[in-house]
Amino acid sequence: MTVSLDTQEIGDFAAFAERRGADWQRIASVSDRATVFQTWEWVASWWKHHGQGKRFVGLAVVDAGAVVGCAALFGPGALAPLRTLRVVGNGGSDYLDFLALPGFEARVADAISRYLEKTRRSWDWVDLQQIRPGSLVASDLANVPAPGLRAARWIGETCPYLALPSDWETFRQGLSKKLRQNVGYYGRALEKSFVVEIRTATEETLADDLESFFFLHQRRWNQRWMPGAFASRRERAFHSEAAARLLASGMLRLHTLSLDGETQAALYCFQKDTRCCYYLGGFEPKFARWSIGTVLTAHAIRYAIERDRATEFDFLRGDEAYKYKWGAVDRFNQRVSITHSGVRPAILAASGKVSLYWEHRLKSYMHARHAGNEKTPAGKKSKNA
Repeated sequence: MTVSLDTQEIGDFAAFAERRGADWQRIASVSDRATVFQTWEWVASWWKHHGQGKRFVGLAVVDAGAVVGCAALFGPGALAPLRTLRVVGNGGSDYLDFLALPGFEARVADAISRYLEKTRRSWDWVDLQQIRPGSLVASDLANVPAPGLRAARWIGETCPYLALPSDWETFRQGLSKKLRQNVGYYGRALEKSFVVEIRTATEETLADDLESFFFLHQRRWNQRWMPGAFASRRERAFHSEAAARLLASGMLRLHTLSLDGETQAALYCFQKDTRCCYYLGGFEPKFARWSIGTVLTAHAIRYAIERDRATEFDFLRGDEAYKYKWGAVDRFNQRVSITHSGVRPAILAASGKVSLYWEHRLKSYMHARHAGNEKTPAGKKSKNA
């Protein structure tokens, strides 16, 4: 008979960080289901800059005194009419999930589900967005919720990705003839016209590289009379802190391309285990005829193959056309909704309206996420909150 695990709640982030931060890091480092968005580096940075006014709910799942799973949720302030729980990182994170040691996923999901059932009087709706296929929530929690809970799911946003071979030449040969020729042609053309430098951020260059990246991304978007993803100081502060933490842990890949000593393109990527994630880019529009975005993306993919031994290059959310020219195929996030029998029908109806409201509010953010690409992205773009 399997013994149920114990779920411990800590309602203060500072206390959770002190008592469970090391456990979180340990589990995230060995979990093949955890993405960079489940690392402590990302989660702690997000809460520091986006947690104001929110109610923190930190969970540690314990087996015989050892922490084998974690979750970080948040709810609105005390006066909110709809008490919705969401995962810390919601909005700017492309994949959200709970954490579990390998082999404990189903039991951790069961423990968290039972915790939600036990505390159902304190919440009305658990809205789990950007749930990656194969994640703990998608594979375990949503399938077998605790008695008294109801789980529903639907297809979320498109996340194109590339399966990578073991060497660059094999990947290059798999590209279309036109793209294969362009990668070489534009690289040579740049070297004939400029002094070209491509580098990956280090501790010494990070501050300058981030400033260049923010500037290039904002410049492209501002030319369209839109605010861009980094218009707010809070968003820039969050990514500055997250990038520094990820760099220290070996997970940041901020690639920049300079022409005659001036940075003209930047790709903000993350590397965890064997997956490289391309989060966002920024490019100087006046160099579009040299296709500097294509040149730098090729460099990032080659770096992932040769330096990081990556087996996947993930373009993350959005079905923009430029992703598919590299041969990307679609994968779809899910959205999981958990409710309980005590929720009034009016509240359930309101939950749908609130969801639609936030989807509308953050469409502009998703546009900004991809404004830096050389060509105007095609297809649906949305960002759930």
